[in-house]
Amino acid sequence: MSKDGSESAVSWPPKLVRPLRSRAVFLLAFAAFFLVSAGWALALPANGTNDEDEHIIRAYGAASGQLYSAPAAAARGGGAWYDVPRSLLPVNADCTYRWELPASCLQRPPDDPSRTEVGTAAGRYNPLYYVPVGLPMVISPNMGGIILGRLISAGLVAGLLAASATIAVRRRSPLLLAAVLVAATPNLLNLAGSINPSGLELAAGVLTWTALLTLVRAREGELSDRWTSQLLLAAGIGAATLVSIRTLGPLLLGLTVLACMAAARPGRTRELRQRRDFRLVGIGVSIAGLFGVAWTLFSGILNNPPAEPTPRHLSFGEKLSYIVGDRLTQWVAQVIGRFSYGEVQAPNGMLVAWYALALLIIVPTLLFATWRQVCVMLGVAAVSVALLVGFEVLYYQQIGWAQQSRYILPFGVGVLLFAGSLRRWEHRFGEQATKRFVLLCGSVAALMHLWALAVVMTRFQVDQREKALGALHGTWLPNVGPQLPLLTTALGGLLLIALVVLTRAPKPGAAAAFTVGLDALVPGRRQPQTVLAARTSAKADQSED
Repeated sequence: MSKDGSESAVSWPPKLVRPLRSRAVFLLAFAAFFLVSAGWALALPANGTNDEDEHIIRAYGAASGQLYSAPAAAARGGGAWYDVPRSLLPVNADCTYRWELPASCLQRPPDDPSRTEVGTAAGRYNPLYYVPVGLPMVISPNMGGIILGRLISAGLVAGLLAASATIAVRRRSPLLLAAVLVAATPNLLNLAGSINPSGLELAAGVLTWTALLTLVRAREGELSDRWTSQLLLAAGIGAATLVSIRTLGPLLLGLTVLACMAAARPGRTRELRQRRDFRLVGIGVSIAGLFGVAWTLFSGILNNPPAEPTPRHLSFGEKLSYIVGDRLTQWVAQVIGRFSYGEVQAPNGMLVAWYALALLIIVPTLLFATWRQVCVMLGVAAVSVALLVGFEVLYYQQIGWAQQSRYILPFGVGVLLFAGSLRRWEHRFGEQATKRFVLLCGSVAALMHLWALAVVMTRFQVDQREKALGALHGTWLPNVGPQLPLLTTALGGLLLIALVVLTRAPKPGAAAAFTVGLDALVPGRRQPQTVLAARTSAKADQSED
């Protein structure tokens, strides 16, 4: 057993050698994800992401002690009222998306810290996320406080994603690491670098899937007792976060657990249920879930006001036709990047490249997987689409066409992560091809994150109709200048590449290769444990679950 409590090379072949200790892997991954998100936090104007002005008001209210406000027709016919400083937001925070203008249209907020009552559509949301991100705004109720709150949000998201990457590295699963990198889309890290709980919800879904899949797919002897406890804790943190901060959390967590149980090796869930730490984590998640459900029922968030103007009546067939012809395309783009209020879409080349990486993980796995594994992956995808379509049809008359794919993505991302957790891809294509593919994923992700940021900066600094990138100039510039956000995200991208490079298996030297070959071929020589373990694992992976 290794010093940090993970499995030894005897019990599992070192597909992904760890020159770095787990703590160093976590810190490197945390720095990478945080810096990419921090670039977004520094670059965006106030209300630079969907409904950020609403979330800023809620965050200040929660952090200043206004944890709950009675439901009222405060914004869009719903929400609640909160007392916030006049200096917190620009006078016309919605001018950029309402008239699709550069951020130079924003009127500077008055230098007046006195409070005024303001309505927010997010006024009934659970305060757990909003308290930490709102504290800087209480101390400094201006754009500086908003940026610091965004950085705290980026840190929370980076911590969950870094834990997911660390699990993949400790499991010595290159393809699972690639899946985590691809799951952290520009859309996710854009939301992470803003005042919006969706980024944290998505990262919680990634961590929950990664930890649970590692637990239920483990073979006998693969996980030490200590690491099993750590994985249970990681799954508990992800699950408790997911189940408490958003309304759909309990439903998404329940579906995730059911899918992981369906994907588990025979007898594995029974083994886990017999552990004391499993029961303790279960109690903690249950408490978080009860709080989330109680808040949802108590806050009145489910009482959606009618949309204004009232959407025209459509038959069920007309709704489905519009969903297939228009909404489905938008949902596909939203997974990777539809920014601001949806008026800025990532370039088509970026969407194609990102989906290509995801499909290169999913499709070969579907071809090589067992029928049960195929059914789980296709089932998660089908249920995700069905939920989006169902909610769109159900709530159309109340709120119009308002569903977004990120609402379901904490569950839907399981298709990618489950494919990455299976080792059939690695055995079919070989270790070297797997390493090259993971490096490709890290490199493409780093480039695409920088490209996405430059596109959105051009939209706010120049004009969204500008074809050429103009991220270094414009009628409006970020408070810290345009260079620092780009350099910050570029550095984060380089660290993503470093994460892959520093945790991949080095090429064996000629002498080592000769020794292994001699041990394997010469009769009577004792074979090293690593060779025996590799053969045993390869045979086990080719067998049925």
